[in-house]
Amino acid sequence: MIYIEQPPFLPWLGFCEALIACTSIALYDDVQFVERGWQNRNRIKTANGISWITVPVARNTSQLIRDTRIADGFDATTMVKTIRLAYGRSPYADEALQVIEPPLSAGHQWLADLNVALITEIATALGSRASLLLTSCMSATGSYDKTERLARICAAADERDLWAGSGTRKYLDTTALARNGITVTWNEYASRHPRYAQPWVKQGFAPALSVIDAACSIGWAGVSAMLRAGLNDYRTTAPTGDAQ
Repeated sequence: MIYIEQPPFLPWLGFCEALIACTSIALYDDVQFVERGWQNRNRIKTANGISWITVPVARNTSQLIRDTRIADGFDATTMVKTIRLAYGRSPYADEALQVIEPPLSAGHQWLADLNVALITEIATALGSRASLLLTSCMSATGSYDKTERLARICAAADERDLWAGSGTRKYLDTTALARNGITVTWNEYASRHPRYAQPWVKQGFAPALSVIDAACSIGWAGVSAMLRAGLNDYRTTAPTGDAQ
């Protein structure tokens, strides 16, 4: 099974579940960088509510993700301090930061390199065995329409089952994929987002934050166990094909 997504920065739990569910993760790095997207920012929970942490980038017109350079003003030390301030009282903050601080502080010049390094360390912490692939390094996946390119990415990874987020229902042509021998399994994650012991309890539970929130709260082993339990429950009912 393969999951295909633009490489996210400090991804949310839905992406992390894919790291466990799938044998291959194709990081779509040769598509256009989207301003105010998830490639260079994500959300954490602080004493003052939900806050964005952002990697500033040097912008050019219509640049690809793989060609997006991290701005000279990026201060990894300040970002780590911001995360530590938000989660300093959480029981697993030190453990969580031990995983993400090295790639954050490694001096990466390119956003895709930073995100791949972070995802690699997070995957290891979660016990994922998925292969991380860059679409820019795949052969024969160039200028095709969206559905044909997805089919070619699957073929290049030698995968025949696509783990697809429910948000792609609006445009994913499952009939065309089926003609290419690709079965779609829908990942309805947002509607089954797990709850855990989050910090700043009086604010209420906030879903869809960066995985660092859960890692600080319940530890990497706790996140892995939570994701695996939810995945095991969901697999038996997961809709496939063109189910609505």
